[in-house]
Amino acid sequence: MSRSRSDSALLRHYEALDGASEEMLRAARAGDWDSVCRLEGACAVVIARLQELARRESLAPEDQAHRLRILRAIVARDAEIHRLADPLPHVLDPMGWPVIPPTSFLH
Repeated sequence: MSRSRSDSALLRHYEALDGASEEMLRAARAGDWDSVCRLEGACAVVIARLQELARRESLAPEDQAHRLRILRAIVARDAEIHRLADPLPHVLDPMGWPVIPPTSFLH
């Protein structure tokens, strides 16, 4: 007997993480960084629970495909949130160091 998506606690947690990442992106687009931080904390709790559940439960093949779609969407949203949070990546070299001349630093 095949388990429906709603029967999988693990998949429900992935879906909760998906919803939280959507909320984070909306908050980031609105410049509401306090909400982004609050939601990031909530995501950490869901991720910890996901890790616990994953040790006890596996997903059906059709749920694995849904999980991958969720994860891809989360990664895309995370990239946009990072872009919004750090709009000046062009001032960093490939190693992440500032490209600003040292004489402009405050001492």
